[in-house]
Amino acid sequence: MKLILSRKGFDSAAGGVPSPILPDGRLVSLPIPGGAYPGCLRYGDLTPAGLPLANLVRGLTRGRLGARDPAHLDPDLDPTTLPRAAGWRPLFGQAGAAERHLQRMGVGSGDLFLFFGWFRRIERHARTWRYVPGAPDLHVIWG
Repeated sequence: MKLILSRKGFDSAAGGVPSPILPDGRLVSLPIPGGAYPGCLRYGDLTPAGLPLANLVRGLTRGRLGARDPAHLDPDLDPTTLPRAAGWRPLFGQAGAAERHLQRMGVGSGDLFLFFGWFRRIERHARTWRYVPGAPDLHVIWG
């Protein structure tokens, strides 16, 4: 069995800010910005646990990203993020160079993926979200 550490969510290049740790302690891994194509998902489409992701993204990126920007939802693990068809199952999928790398390494059935990401605590402030001043940046295994 192989153990694979797989970075997910915003980082310093993709998104540019940490994913949030909500005031109640929940982690919300922000999907990286994705390429725009017909039918692509946008931050305004995503509501994990009923939380409008566009509001978080807009506040935390200081308006650089918002509801209409495309988002790459990988992995898609939370059934509350989007309306789902009957029989929906979570999905983790790689493409391009990442997929070829996993194939070269012989990754397959029975191997274990651990998702990690960059997170920081947030709070409500002046009708938007911001990072808690002085809160540390954390790298967290979350899935």
